[in-house]
Amino acid sequence: MPSAPPSDASVAHLAMLRPGTPLWMRDPRRTPVRLISVRPDIASFTVEVRAFEDTGARWSFPVWQAEKFLCAPTSPKLPQAQINELEAACARLNQPLHIPIDTAKRATTEIRLQRLTAEASDWLSANGHLAAPIATPENFSAFTNPKALSNWLRHHNVLSLEQDIAPRYVSNPHAGETIKAHRLALAELGLCPYEGRILRDVEELSGDKALPHRMRHILARLAFLRAAFSHLGTSQVLLYRTIYSDSPLTAPRNTGFVSATFSLAVAERFLKDGITKAHSALLTQHVPVTRLFMTHLETPQMRAPYAEAEALLLFDPNASPF
Repeated sequence: MPSAPPSDASVAHLAMLRPGTPLWMRDPRRTPVRLISVRPDIASFTVEVRAFEDTGARWSFPVWQAEKFLCAPTSPKLPQAQINELEAACARLNQPLHIPIDTAKRATTEIRLQRLTAEASDWLSANGHLAAPIATPENFSAFTNPKALSNWLRHHNVLSLEQDIAPRYVSNPHAGETIKAHRLALAELGLCPYEGRILRDVEELSGDKALPHRMRHILARLAFLRAAFSHLGTSQVLLYRTIYSDSPLTAPRNTGFVSATFSLAVAERFLKDGITKAHSALLTQHVPVTRLFMTHLETPQMRAPYAEAEALLLFDPNASPF
């Protein structure tokens, strides 16, 4: 692992953005990264992680988030002309976007989900995924057989999206535009409102990543989980969520999804991570399976090396506490 940054390391800002520059994230571990590239056209820069469980991962961020990184005071700067170009791109692309829930679209989506869930239930049965009387999520073949979900998604021609989204989410959901594009698809379906910035990279909505494909992936995933838990006779799951901050605690902000865990032990471990914070809480809630979008049960990317028994929920502005 690279050595720690010098004590007088400066906040990066635009001065860091020359490829090859070593950087450190401003997280508790001071994760070391290396700048890989800069794209002025979408006001973005990409780093490669150089330590810990995500070693080798490449994460992209908007230029205006450069202050989340540290670099040595002697780091070389870009030429002023390139800095000017980046600043102009930031002014153009750092724009807010709000899409409220469309109740008519939501009603249409729920009808589609009911039909697709019934199809998924029949598909599970036809493919041998029958829950025994004492079956649990941990031994149900719809979850333990790694081909169950992938075959279902292939059946709906969205497996390539799954292979792009799942690893990106578990590595860093805030890096790049992939998850943001999926959040726009959630809003188009009327499943949850969108709050954030406009999409910088239009390539995320082209070809196999176009909005209709993303919407189909979302619906196929939701239907699979609803059908699988229905086979188990389960309509709710007990989940935990740990939050901590130096500021007073608030409800989850709208990022399209809410992360929680099936494991009390994991939640307690996260609580210990926040022991130095002024405010912390371990929250418990029975959550309807209709909010489950992705879990460690059916998603291999959510297991080793993370082992957080994660559940990814659709954001619900009316849910409490999460």
